[in-house]
Amino acid sequence: MTPQNPNEARFARRSRRGFTLVELMVVIVILGGLIAIVGPKVFTAIAEADINRAKVQIDIFEQSIERYYLRHRKLPTSLDQLAEEDPREGGAIMDSIPYDPWGNEFEYKRLDNKKFIITSPGEDGTVGTDDDVVSDQQEDE
Repeated sequence: MTPQNPNEARFARRSRRGFTLVELMVVIVILGGLIAIVGPKVFTAIAEADINRAKVQIDIFEQSIERYYLRHRKLPTSLDQLAEEDPREGGAIMDSIPYDPWGNEFEYKRLDNKKFIITSPGEDGTVGTDDDVVSDQQEDE
């Protein structure tokens, strides 16, 4: 049913054209509030996922070093030895040496013939700071 009065028709057309400034401001405020609440949780979850990924990579290194030790009866001098081809032993233990989640190289340190430490420098890329991820493996056998 169409309105009979021309003013009513003009008002009906105008009200269907779009949102008012107040409606847009309300939506922006609601979205801003949601981002303020959810944003920090998302970034915290991403940071925790990176730390967990570094821990998993360190676990893989530890297992690979154990395999290397079983093959050669000694620890490797560097992580690169895990990716070196050894045709006598069935190939390399690892296909390649990955970087940590932040794009840094892992640090490998032999302590003696059976002990070693693997460290990810963390987000800042510097070993010896609070954000380092360090292996808990200290002694084999």
